[in-house]
Amino acid sequence: MKFKGITVGTYISKKPKGKYNESICANCEKNKNKNIDKEKQYELCKGCDKFYISKTCKAVLTTGRDQTTGKTLRKSFVADTEEEALRNALQYKLDLDENGGPRVITKTNKTLVDLVKPLIEEQFKLNRIKESTYKRKLDTLKQIQNASFARKPIAKVTREDIVDYLATLTTYSKTTIKQNYELLCMGFGEAYHEAIIKENFLAGYKKIEKPKSEYNGHHRIALTIEEQRKLINFLNEVSYSKFKHKDLFLLLLSTGMRIGEALVLDYTKDIDLEKGTITIRRTQTKDTDGKSRIGETTKTFSGQRILDLNDISRKALEEAINHIIPNKFHLLFYNPTNKKYGLYEEGSINSALKRAGLKLGIGLYEEKNSKGKKVTRTDLHTHMLRGTFATRCAEAKIDPNVLKGILGHSDISITMKYYVDIDTDFIKSENKNVVNYLINKNIFGVILDKGEVAV
Repeated sequence: MKFKGITVGTYISKKPKGKYNESICANCEKNKNKNIDKEKQYELCKGCDKFYISKTCKAVLTTGRDQTTGKTLRKSFVADTEEEALRNALQYKLDLDENGGPRVITKTNKTLVDLVKPLIEEQFKLNRIKESTYKRKLDTLKQIQNASFARKPIAKVTREDIVDYLATLTTYSKTTIKQNYELLCMGFGEAYHEAIIKENFLAGYKKIEKPKSEYNGHHRIALTIEEQRKLINFLNEVSYSKFKHKDLFLLLLSTGMRIGEALVLDYTKDIDLEKGTITIRRTQTKDTDGKSRIGETTKTFSGQRILDLNDISRKALEEAINHIIPNKFHLLFYNPTNKKYGLYEEGSINSALKRAGLKLGIGLYEEKNSKGKKVTRTDLHTHMLRGTFATRCAEAKIDPNVLKGILGHSDISITMKYYVDIDTDFIKSENKNVVNYLINKNIFGVILDKGEVAV
């Protein structure tokens, strides 16, 4: 039976020299007929361990054509019989056609993953993205790969496939949706560039738009003044032996540093108590395996900065210095269990803060866990400490450009978000100031006896 793209045959060949000697067969009683062909000789002598002829049953499957060289690509399957070799080739072909099994990549059967992964690798090689971003993009690509359309050749993916996939992302955060959408655009853009597809669903005036997130997260920017007061009182009163991260959290609350910046502070290079400064020159990052390591620079160029200590932040820093564990990395906050880098994982630090939040009743809410049981959680997280610092600065009417420098932002619009999360009491106070101003200027005609204006 013939199958398209598969050839089956039996091949007779000589075994390697040295191990087998043809002269032995010449003197053998079974080799008297000199006119016998190799096939018959094989059947006659195949049981002899001195025989120098071997027989191979092989099926060859044509898997495609190399899009660069034009060379036909094939895969061979060897077995004891032709029937068995054919079965193996057919099973392999079935895996390629139906199950997305291992395959040879050609221009016509490239999937979205085939197109996007080399582009991510290129970005990393050219230092366009950092290790942590590289790892994050590969993780996002794995998420996309689980979708059925991602296992099909991109030329066969329909507009409806993409719309249906994006619809499944609406329950995720804006960030997750953005990361998925970015890689989809990258893949279809490359497919269009390589002329694999005639229409790019993710470009032009008819492009599929990024879906809107329905996710209702529990991540506020900042603590209220009362919550901050409660947390600081706890951190001041609890002993270091019972809560070893207390100094770290107080430092974050009083300087606005990112958690990754604080965890890699070098107590020999970055701290100058005499000048009253902390130098931020690097941050914690992740390698290609997703493991935390000490980065060579900050998150952005603007992140490199020098912070001036005030009385509050100096006290927090001095307490941290008092609890230094000497180490070869010179880390202010050293984890002795991490032999490679001496770093704490941000996740473990965040978990410790959440436990404190639950204990103090800060930002509590209820939700169902994976087993469907209602559990109490807290929205408190380490980045909220940075947001709390920034919000208090905004309430103190610090100039946004000054705050931008303190926080190490590259864009003032990022800084300004802290001006919309200010405390309710502060808003009431500011509204009262507006009223008093209007009264003093006699802008409105009707002045009330209690110092309020009718509007």
